[in-house]
Amino acid sequence: MNFIWDIALQAQRDELSLDELFFQPAKNPSPCYEQSFKSINEAHVYSPLVEINPFMRFTGIFQYLLHRDVVYDLEAENKQFIFFAFDAIVHILTEIDLCHGMTTREFYVRRVKKELLYGVYGDLAQEAMESMTKEEQLKVADELYCITETGGSFASFCKIVKEIFPGVFIYQGRQKRRRIYVYLDRKETPTLVTQWDFLRDTFLPIDMEVRVFWDTHFGIIGVEPTMLTDGIAIF
Repeated sequence: MNFIWDIALQAQRDELSLDELFFQPAKNPSPCYEQSFKSINEAHVYSPLVEINPFMRFTGIFQYLLHRDVVYDLEAENKQFIFFAFDAIVHILTEIDLCHGMTTREFYVRRVKKELLYGVYGDLAQEAMESMTKEEQLKVADELYCITETGGSFASFCKIVKEIFPGVFIYQGRQKRRRIYVYLDRKETPTLVTQWDFLRDTFLPIDMEVRVFWDTHFGIIGVEPTMLTDGIAIF
């Protein structure tokens, strides 16, 4: 890790959100590195407090704010304000850094993800997204952005359900084509039910009916693995 965008990405992999990080100007910075960890080969972010060298790339921004003569003449409470202002500015610079090299579509997908997590799409969506991994969150946001461009479809529903529940089986009725049956190979829990309800309400076309089976598959005549005594759901 060296640049602040690299630190931010690694912090997220280490289960620290960007909002939790507090940036401070390094006491003994290296002129060759933006990061100021104890080891230049540090591969993880263990603490929310992160020291960086602000003069490697952002001298024009910080040369006055952090000038020794300026800081020295300030009272203690004003010094504290400067360091909080420094953290806020670095967070803005980090967000800009993270957007470099990003396509327009990726930017919009990440925006949809934030809106889902902030409750813009409702409490159910927010609760479901918070229980998912970051990779799953991006997959949901990507598919939701896709249907805003092309419209919802049964194919979109099947695609995202398979992403979140990899062992799913989806069956379509023969006589009633708008009725489907979904088998999820997991035990029913409040968290998984919330995720399922969110995916169903968001991606399944409103003119379709669905019945879900948890953990135990329903029996299908002629398909031996589903015809186990005391091991099938009653249809």
